[in-house]
Amino acid sequence: MKIGIDARFLTHPQPGGFKTYTRNLITALAGIDTENEYILYTDRPPVDRSDLPNQPNFSTRVVPGVLPVVGMPWREQVGLARQVSRDRLDLFHAPCLTAPLNLACPLVITVHDMIWAFPEKYSQSSHWSIKREIMSLYNRVVPGYAIRRASAIITVSLVSKKSIIEHLGLSADRIFVTHEAADSSFHQIKNVNSIESMRRKYDLRSNYILALGAADPRKNIKTLIQAYGLLSQGLQEQYQLVIVWTHPFLAGEISKLVDELGLIKHIRFLRQVSNDNLALLYASASLFVFPSLYEGFGLPLLEAMACGAPVIAADNSSIPEIVGDAALLFDGQDAIGVSTIMHQVLTDDTVKMRLQKDGLKRSSQFSWQKCGRETMEVYNFVFDKG
Repeated sequence: MKIGIDARFLTHPQPGGFKTYTRNLITALAGIDTENEYILYTDRPPVDRSDLPNQPNFSTRVVPGVLPVVGMPWREQVGLARQVSRDRLDLFHAPCLTAPLNLACPLVITVHDMIWAFPEKYSQSSHWSIKREIMSLYNRVVPGYAIRRASAIITVSLVSKKSIIEHLGLSADRIFVTHEAADSSFHQIKNVNSIESMRRKYDLRSNYILALGAADPRKNIKTLIQAYGLLSQGLQEQYQLVIVWTHPFLAGEISKLVDELGLIKHIRFLRQVSNDNLALLYASASLFVFPSLYEGFGLPLLEAMACGAPVIAADNSSIPEIVGDAALLFDGQDAIGVSTIMHQVLTDDTVKMRLQKDGLKRSSQFSWQKCGRETMEVYNFVFDKG
């Protein structure tokens, strides 16, 4: 087969879920497939080629999106569609929700969740611009058409598959679940010097509770702050709350809440944390709390478990599917309930050690190699179907 993959996120500087998925999937495919030919379509020349496979059956094409305002939509719908036609592919894989709508070959599309269909519920923006509005409209309209014309849809959890079927009325027999996994950079770290150096770098106490914040209100950091405020003063003195912001948009609003609750001296915000330092933060955390109100997958859960952190998380969407019995679950909208489970783990070493052990075992059941093999099965399904 001659397979094309939209790999634009590989050469983007900003981190994020789409880049993580694209990079790890392509690496996995390169590790298991030396027979099929792959063309990776980026939108800019790579500055660093470390994410691009270095083997004969993989090549890269740059299809730029340089027009002002409409650069990405033009690239995808015009430039990419033309290049795919010239390359005479057997199939094209769009791994990040949107795709060319007029392709000369079968389409495989990865739909991570249905959040894109409800932007008013899950998205907030720090400023308005014409470009932002165009992209918002594009990301609401194009996925529905692309998903319906696709020969196969890949998604990352059974919950997301169910949601796609319910909202778009599609047949289940062309929707395939391929679970993601923690990146190889997330693993147990027992080097005391590395951990101590990280703590000094971020001015952290020896004991801390870890969480991740983002621009999405669904990450539910407000409830976490309220739950932390309900812990006893003794536990607050003993366990600092550390929040790593992957996007700072909501940090100001949360800072006001922290001030109102008198928790400033116990809460630390971190920004621009590399994967290497995030792994150290996970590995050294006394507890990782994931209060999100909706996840198509919830990759940080496996990252934290793979690093040996005890995990508690909200009981909704795909989260129970991903953590199994390896985490304690709570109602994400009940600050008292969240605080109660935090207290349980922080004061009971038996519970904490059980979560650490079970989390390591659970995270090991997910791998990008498995994801790559299952993705290959989807490619073969589409190719055989003609």
